[in-house]
Amino acid sequence: MNVTTRRLQCNIQKREARMLGSRSWTLHSMQLRSACVLTPKDLFVSKKAHNVLTRASEVDNEAPSSPAEPAQLSAPLAVSVDSIKSALLDLICGTERGAVARSEVRAEINELVNQLEVAGGPHADVSSASLGGTWELLYCNAPQLVALLGLNRLPLLPLRVGPVTQRIQPASSTLENCVQLQFPMLQTSLSTLSSYTVASPKRLQFTIQSGRLHTPSIEASLELPATLSLMGQTLDLSPLREALAPLTRGAEGLAASASDLLGQAPALEVPLEGLQAAAGEGWQLTTYLDEEMRITRGDGGTVYVFRKCA
Repeated sequence: MNVTTRRLQCNIQKREARMLGSRSWTLHSMQLRSACVLTPKDLFVSKKAHNVLTRASEVDNEAPSSPAEPAQLSAPLAVSVDSIKSALLDLICGTERGAVARSEVRAEINELVNQLEVAGGPHADVSSASLGGTWELLYCNAPQLVALLGLNRLPLLPLRVGPVTQRIQPASSTLENCVQLQFPMLQTSLSTLSSYTVASPKRLQFTIQSGRLHTPSIEASLELPATLSLMGQTLDLSPLREALAPLTRGAEGLAASASDLLGQAPALEVPLEGLQAAAGEGWQLTTYLDEEMRITRGDGGTVYVFRKCA
């Protein structure tokens, strides 16, 4: 074999060796790629792990700081009882004792009443001395009483419903509900007298004993007003008042004499047998009581707010 043939065979062998090496490297590369193929789940896990590791490296690189103080929970603002009472009186002021209260106003009043009931008052026990005295009604939602108070809104009716009071006498265990009725130049009152027993620290059990129509009294002052508003116009009554001054003074004297005579007459007893049979024994739950205000509840969820006047 000559030199040329040997060189040719050597070149062929080198070419085949390179080809075999290239195939084996390609196969090896394909095997590596197949082994490193990642599924979407693997990609998500890898990304999550990368984020965790990145965050950990950032924390490690941060300078150590002083330990944080424990978070202080802000305490709820304490609302005083006096603030709740003031807000309640402000809402009640324009409702004419509940006769013209709108539904949203009643809801706000009920919320404030609930807050006062939770507070309970310093003298929530009905056996305490604070219960005794005369209480004037400021607000109620009892349908019968609201209907009675609604008479004040009838323009042509000469009757006006005056103060509604409740007089409690612990010494005699009696309770008197009184409604003042006002007519032109005349006023009277209708009351019911009940006996009660203390059923629990907050509950009074009472029974109606009698009803009374009190002796009417005549208004002694017959002086005309200085002005009168009629159909949006203000009328000056000063000249007429001066002209009628002698007549009004004489009428005042007669009214005072008649009032004295009527005052000597006893109150008229009103029979309440039918009312007693219908009502039977009633109850009253005192849910708030202090020296100035009292809140009670009755049948059907009725609420009464009283202010002590005597």
